[in-house]
Amino acid sequence: MIGAGNVAYHIIQSLKSNKTINITQVFNHRKTAKAKLLAKTNHCAFVSEYLKINTMADMYIICVKDDVIPEVIKQLMPLKLKGLIVHTSGSINLSVLKQASPQIGVYYPLQSFSYADTIDWKHTPILIEANSKKSLTVLKVIATSVSSTVKNMSSEKRLRFHLAAVFASNFTNALYDSAFRIIENNLSKKDTQLLLPLMTQAFGKLTHLSPKQSQTGPAMRHDNVVMKKHLELLKSDKQLTDVYKLLSELIVFQQTN
Repeated sequence: MIGAGNVAYHIIQSLKSNKTINITQVFNHRKTAKAKLLAKTNHCAFVSEYLKINTMADMYIICVKDDVIPEVIKQLMPLKLKGLIVHTSGSINLSVLKQASPQIGVYYPLQSFSYADTIDWKHTPILIEANSKKSLTVLKVIATSVSSTVKNMSSEKRLRFHLAAVFASNFTNALYDSAFRIIENNLSKKDTQLLLPLMTQAFGKLTHLSPKQSQTGPAMRHDNVVMKKHLELLKSDKQLTDVYKLLSELIVFQQTN
């Protein structure tokens, strides 16, 4: 395992039930307590120097930030690895790995990973890609032991899924944070819990309605009186005012197209 962050932690957790897989090493270029703990709790070696990476492993999983992947590949090249090397990114092309090993692939869980969270791996789609049928088969065997939804997908299509995931998860979470701040700043932190049933209901509707069908709110109803009241409350916050206007315009556009 190359990397010791949230993705590495959760992928290791997901593989524990697969008795055919043995995690031999955790590599992290910094000797952090978190990285050492990850190795210790999974009964494997911890290394922080590229030259100490086990060159006889069958597979290397790169779990680092997207912009660091090219540098990791550069450092791995002198090792002349023969095992399957995969990255876990939704936005990075398979080809970035081509100089690191004859066998390369992608193992991308379509999920958001927070360290303290529990991941429902069975219902987490895993998108895979490889440069050969042999490597693709290996990834499919591993992925299907973890998830019930495994799909072979090209780098170009995976990037579009990653973009959609940013809208579906990252942007919506930023809006949740904004909603909580409005309550915290004007009522109390405890009162933010009153929003949870609404948030749960809104998400739950998507199991039987399309997002367009489940849309509600003043923008959809063209309720300009309510929208003006909201904008008055937001007048001291230019950023949220702009977001409110932009998203309201988006809702109106989507309902008419």
